[in-house]
Amino acid sequence: MKNILLTGGGGGIAKAIAPLLPADSYRLLLTTRAGDALASFCKEHSIQAEVFSADLTVQTEVEALFEWTNSFGGVDILINNAGVSHATASWKLSAEELHRLMEVNFYSAVRCTQLALEGMRSKGYGRIISISSVVAHKPAFGTSAYTASKSALEGYMRGVSMDVSTKGITANTIAYGYMNAGMLNDVPQAILDDIKKGIPQDQFGRPEQIVAAIHYLIESEYTTGQTLHINGGQWMP
Repeated sequence: MKNILLTGGGGGIAKAIAPLLPADSYRLLLTTRAGDALASFCKEHSIQAEVFSADLTVQTEVEALFEWTNSFGGVDILINNAGVSHATASWKLSAEELHRLMEVNFYSAVRCTQLALEGMRSKGYGRIISISSVVAHKPAFGTSAYTASKSALEGYMRGVSMDVSTKGITANTIAYGYMNAGMLNDVPQAILDDIKKGIPQDQFGRPEQIVAAIHYLIESEYTTGQTLHINGGQWMP
């Protein structure tokens, strides 16, 4: 049984995909800042998972997280899902706002990836999957900092893939579009209708489509350094 560490476990997307990861194939390790609330959610929804509270912007807490994962045999599959969004026009963006976005969306993934690679390299196996966004390729007004953080993440994954290409480890990114989960649930209907007009398939994505991409990247030994786009045709490379 492979161990999956899913960061940002308290977010809407993580809560939507966690029940879809088969418990007979994977041991699910979740981390979020509010671990108790997430543990209660898992119990309420019969999700088999172990939960650890950690602030991934703090190096010592990330180290404690990976010490904890070692008690289960380490991390075989890392899904860097922790992230925040913030909409501010580029000329109004403060240094503090930019720093927060980069810390959560980019540097937290770097910290986790570095520590995960220690065990993966010794095992000769590993899968690193980072979660990005269509916004990294098709920005909207006010998303300059968010776009930068996700673009940095995708570039980092390509670089990591080169470093570990002969070690049995792959590193990829999933850039998804607008999904019927997570932050989209808080968007007013009028705006949702407008967004949908820009999606050729005329529909929002579903969490199981993200899970299908995760399964593919776990199973594929020959796919690395790639960004897999799941957006209904909203953006095409």
